[in-house]
Amino acid sequence: MQEDLERVCYGYKGILYISVILIGLGIIGIALGITLALLTYPIWVLVVFWALGVILLASGIFWHVTMGFTYDTQKMGSIKDGFLDEVKSIWDGRGKVLDVGTGRGWAAIEIARRFPESQVVGIDIWTKFFSLMGQTKEGAEKNAVMANVTDRCTFQYSNALNLPFNDGEFQLVVSSFTFHEVHAPDRTVLFKEIARVLAPGGTFLILDFFAGSFVKMYKVNSGSELLEKVQKLGIEGAKIKALKETGVDLGRFYRRFWEVDFFSGRKV
Repeated sequence: MQEDLERVCYGYKGILYISVILIGLGIIGIALGITLALLTYPIWVLVVFWALGVILLASGIFWHVTMGFTYDTQKMGSIKDGFLDEVKSIWDGRGKVLDVGTGRGWAAIEIARRFPESQVVGIDIWTKFFSLMGQTKEGAEKNAVMANVTDRCTFQYSNALNLPFNDGEFQLVVSSFTFHEVHAPDRTVLFKEIARVLAPGGTFLILDFFAGSFVKMYKVNSGSELLEKVQKLGIEGAKIKALKETGVDLGRFYRRFWEVDFFSGRKV
């Protein structure tokens, strides 16, 4: 059993490969530009290769700076532990759980493992882009098999903007780094759907970006305004807690520019 758990893969190494490919292609582009310049090719050829190389190199560096924590085993372990500790603090461990944007199922599977009285459903649309990084329904199901939780953890294709579940069906709804990826004029609809499928007294925990420019995706100007807007959906005790308060440090970039938060609340 322990050996199987060690083989569970949540697909984050694909992000490392993207960084390496972009940086590598950028260096090649710049090198080709220099080579072609030495071979007296027209100046526009040099400019094209240099520009392309610089863009790819900059993209690779930015991708590494912003996404590098996802393939840092220690940081991801800290994030997962912090997430599950927050779950434990707001939920009694019994009942149906919905994981929105499950990817390869890490949150769904870990909740099923750590809370034996839970029944978990992981949903996603598994886009082609994320499939390139190994984020697939098949991958999630394989991980559930290796974690020996297939009797209490299932996965299905569903859109977070229109959840195919009955009102009040779940005691807990969770999501991790998904909300900022959803395209909608006003992403508050995500909270509306969560409030709808939560049973009275049910709770939710969302790990995502709820500060700076990200909060404007919910048609508000601040985290406090978002809290008020969500509470009007029949949620009480809504609060935003910075991930760094749990002792997790994602690096200088996140300390200065992109704050990661836990957003939680309870259905009235």
